Formats: sequence, structure tokens, C-alpha cells
Amino acid sequence: MEILSILFIILLAIIVLKIIGAVLHVGIFMIALPIKIIAVSLSALIVAFVLVPLGIIGGLAGLIILPLALLTPLLPVLLIGAGLWLLLRQH
Repeated sequence: MEILSILFIILLAIIVLKIIGAVLHVGIFMIALPIKIIAVSLSALIVAFVLVPLGIIGGLAGLIILPLALLTPLLPVLLIGAGLWLLLRQH
């Protein structure tokens, strides 16, 4: 009989601790919810006003630089052609 009463007390203690844990979990969630909302809105503003323009600028820079990067193997030929053009232009 004493073992049953001890087990019953342990069961009640577990139930009470589970209820306290659930209440604290909900309370912490309710306290943290406005902070999470502010963090999400700030990250959305940062993405909209910083990362999107930087992405557009990077894309445009890539479009401008890409043809020049593709023409770099032809640079010696272009330099020789420009030198010949300068030599022939003077006469």
C-alpha cells in the first residue's frame, strides 16, 4: 500500500511538472512572438532594400563584364591588329 501511495505521489508530481512546463512553454512562446515578428519584418526589409538591389547591380555588372571576359583570349590578336592599324594609318 505504501508503494502505491509513493507511485501515486510521483505520478501527481509528474503531472504537475508537465502542466507547469506546458504553461511556461506557452508563456515563453507568447513573450517571444513579438520579437520573432519584428525579426521577420526586419529581415524582409533588409532583403527588399539591400539584397535585391545588390543582386540587380551584380547581375548588371556580370552582363557587362561577361563579354569582356570572353574576349580576353583574343586580346593578343586585337593588340596586334590595333598595332598594324596604327602603323598603316600613319602612311
